[in-house]
Amino acid sequence: MQGSTWLGLDADHRTPHDVDTTALQLHAALLYAARVVCAHEVDGHHAMSFRLAEPPSENTVSTLVERGYGVAVHNGSLQRLAGPEALRRGALRAAIAHRDRVEGRALRFPGQRALRGRHGVSDVIAFSAIDEVLPHGVKSVDARGDLQPSFRHGKLVLVCAF
Repeated sequence: MQGSTWLGLDADHRTPHDVDTTALQLHAALLYAARVVCAHEVDGHHAMSFRLAEPPSENTVSTLVERGYGVAVHNGSLQRLAGPEALRRGALRAAIAHRDRVEGRALRFPGQRALRGRHGVSDVIAFSAIDEVLPHGVKSVDARGDLQPSFRHGKLVLVCAF
Protein backbone atom coordinates (compact mmCIF):
# COMPACT_ATOMS: atom_id res chain seq x y z
CA MET A 1 0.00 0.00 0.00
CA GLN A 2 1.45 3.27 -1.13
CA GLY A 3 2.66 5.48 1.69
CA SER A 4 2.37 2.79 4.35
CA THR A 5 4.93 1.64 6.88
CA TRP A 6 4.70 -1.68 8.69
CA LEU A 7 6.02 -1.89 12.20
CA GLY A 8 6.69 -5.39 13.50
CA LEU A 9 7.20 -5.98 17.22
CA ASP A 10 8.24 -9.14 19.01
CA ALA A 11 8.41 -9.60 22.79
CA ASP A 12 8.22 -13.40 22.74
CA HIS A 13 4.58 -13.59 23.86
CA ARG A 14 3.56 -17.18 24.54
CA THR A 15 -0.22 -16.93 24.17
CA PRO A 16 -2.60 -15.24 21.73
CA HIS A 17 -4.29 -13.51 24.67
CA ASP A 18 -1.02 -11.95 25.85
CA VAL A 19 -0.07 -10.64 22.41
CA ASP A 20 -3.62 -9.35 21.78
CA THR A 21 -3.67 -7.49 25.10
CA THR A 22 -0.24 -5.96 24.52
CA ALA A 23 -0.96 -4.97 20.91
CA LEU A 24 -4.21 -3.25 21.87
CA GLN A 25 -2.54 -1.45 24.78
CA LEU A 26 0.24 -0.22 22.49
CA HIS A 27 -2.36 0.89 19.94
CA ALA A 28 -4.25 2.85 22.58
CA ALA A 29 -1.24 4.49 24.19
CA LEU A 30 1.68 4.77 21.76
CA LEU A 31 0.74 3.59 18.27
CA TYR A 32 -2.75 5.11 18.10
CA ALA A 33 -2.24 6.22 14.48
CA ALA A 34 -2.07 2.61 13.28
CA ARG A 35 -4.80 1.83 10.76
CA VAL A 36 -4.45 -1.95 11.14
CA VAL A 37 -3.17 -3.93 14.13
CA CYS A 38 -2.39 -7.63 13.74
CA ALA A 39 -1.19 -10.57 15.81
CA HIS A 40 1.02 -13.24 14.24
CA GLU A 41 2.36 -16.64 15.16
CA VAL A 42 6.10 -16.74 14.50
CA ASP A 43 8.52 -19.50 15.42
CA GLY A 44 6.29 -20.98 18.13
CA HIS A 45 5.38 -17.71 19.82
CA HIS A 46 3.41 -14.56 19.00
CA ALA A 47 4.40 -11.19 17.59
CA MET A 48 2.44 -8.15 16.40
CA SER A 49 2.38 -5.67 13.56
CA PHE A 50 0.97 -2.22 12.91
CA ARG A 51 0.27 -0.50 9.58
CA LEU A 52 1.10 3.18 9.88
CA ALA A 53 0.76 6.06 7.42
CA GLU A 54 4.23 7.29 8.40
CA PRO A 55 7.31 5.66 9.91
CA PRO A 56 7.39 5.72 13.71
CA SER A 57 9.47 8.49 15.26
CA GLU A 58 12.91 7.81 16.65
CA ASN A 59 11.42 8.46 20.10
CA THR A 60 8.78 5.74 19.55
CA VAL A 61 11.36 3.20 18.37
CA SER A 62 13.61 4.04 21.34
CA THR A 63 10.69 3.61 23.74
CA LEU A 64 9.83 0.21 22.26
CA VAL A 65 13.46 -0.96 22.43
CA GLU A 66 13.69 0.22 26.06
CA ARG A 67 10.60 -1.90 26.81
CA GLY A 68 12.41 -4.96 25.41
CA TYR A 69 10.79 -5.31 21.99
CA GLY A 70 12.44 -6.55 18.86
CA VAL A 71 11.51 -3.89 16.28
CA ALA A 72 11.32 -3.99 12.48
CA VAL A 73 10.35 -0.92 10.44
CA HIS A 74 9.46 -1.73 6.84
CA ASN A 75 8.02 0.55 4.16
CA GLY A 76 8.50 -1.54 1.04
CA SER A 77 12.12 -2.10 1.90
CA LEU A 78 13.63 -2.75 5.28
CA GLN A 79 14.27 0.53 7.05
CA ARG A 80 15.43 -0.55 10.46
CA LEU A 81 15.90 -3.44 12.86
CA ALA A 82 16.35 -2.67 16.55
CA GLY A 83 16.09 -4.22 19.97
CA PRO A 84 17.23 -7.61 21.20
CA GLU A 85 18.77 -9.59 18.36
CA ALA A 86 16.81 -12.74 19.30
CA LEU A 87 13.51 -10.88 18.74
CA ARG A 88 14.32 -8.98 15.55
CA ARG A 89 13.57 -11.93 13.25
CA GLY A 90 10.05 -12.38 14.64
CA ALA A 91 9.41 -8.64 14.36
CA LEU A 92 10.55 -8.66 10.73
CA ARG A 93 8.46 -11.74 9.90
CA ALA A 94 5.37 -10.09 11.39
CA ALA A 95 5.94 -6.84 9.47
CA ILE A 96 6.44 -8.64 6.15
CA ALA A 97 3.46 -10.98 6.67
CA HIS A 98 1.29 -7.91 7.30
CA ARG A 99 2.75 -5.99 4.36
CA ASP A 100 2.18 -8.94 2.00
CA ARG A 101 -1.21 -9.71 3.57
CA VAL A 102 -0.42 -13.43 3.78
CA GLU A 103 -0.87 -14.03 7.51
CA GLY A 104 -2.02 -12.21 10.62
CA ARG A 105 -5.17 -11.89 12.69
CA ALA A 106 -6.51 -8.33 12.54
CA LEU A 107 -7.32 -6.92 15.97
CA ARG A 108 -8.06 -3.42 14.62
CA PHE A 109 -8.98 -2.50 11.05
CA PRO A 110 -10.87 0.27 9.20
CA GLY A 111 -14.63 0.03 9.61
CA GLN A 112 -14.47 -2.27 12.62
CA ARG A 113 -16.21 0.09 15.04
CA ALA A 114 -19.29 0.30 12.80
CA LEU A 115 -19.67 -3.49 12.83
CA ARG A 116 -21.87 -4.07 15.88
CA GLY A 117 -25.00 -6.17 15.62
CA ARG A 118 -26.12 -8.10 12.56
CA HIS A 119 -24.99 -6.93 9.12
CA GLY A 120 -25.39 -8.25 5.61
CA VAL A 121 -22.21 -9.62 4.08
CA SER A 122 -22.35 -7.03 1.30
CA ASP A 123 -22.40 -4.24 3.93
CA VAL A 124 -19.50 -5.78 5.84
CA ILE A 125 -17.43 -5.83 2.67
CA ALA A 126 -18.57 -2.37 1.51
CA PHE A 127 -18.04 -0.52 4.80
CA SER A 128 -14.99 -2.20 6.32
CA ALA A 129 -11.54 -3.41 5.31
CA ILE A 130 -12.83 -7.00 5.17
CA ASP A 131 -12.47 -8.32 1.61
CA GLU A 132 -14.23 -11.67 1.89
CA VAL A 133 -16.57 -13.57 4.21
CA LEU A 134 -16.45 -17.36 4.44
CA PRO A 135 -18.08 -19.75 3.97
CA HIS A 136 -19.43 -18.42 0.71
CA GLY A 137 -23.20 -18.20 0.76
CA VAL A 138 -23.41 -16.70 4.25
CA LYS A 139 -26.00 -13.91 4.07
CA SER A 140 -25.25 -12.00 7.28
CA VAL A 141 -22.69 -11.63 10.04
CA ASP A 142 -23.50 -11.28 13.73
CA ALA A 143 -20.86 -8.98 15.14
CA ARG A 144 -21.63 -9.25 18.85
CA GLY A 145 -18.02 -8.71 19.85
CA ASP A 146 -14.88 -7.77 18.05
CA LEU A 147 -14.55 -9.45 14.68
CA GLN A 148 -11.05 -10.73 14.02
CA PRO A 149 -10.57 -11.49 10.33
CA SER A 150 -7.23 -12.84 9.11
CA PHE A 151 -5.05 -12.15 6.13
CA ARG A 152 -5.05 -14.95 3.56
CA HIS A 153 -3.65 -14.79 0.05
CA GLY A 154 -3.69 -10.99 -0.04
CA LYS A 155 -7.20 -10.57 1.37
CA LEU A 156 -8.62 -9.78 4.79
CA VAL A 157 -10.96 -12.74 5.32
CA LEU A 158 -13.61 -13.20 8.00
CA VAL A 159 -14.54 -16.81 8.72
CA CYS A 160 -17.98 -17.13 10.29
CA ALA A 161 -18.59 -19.83 12.87
CA PHE A 162 -21.91 -21.59 13.04
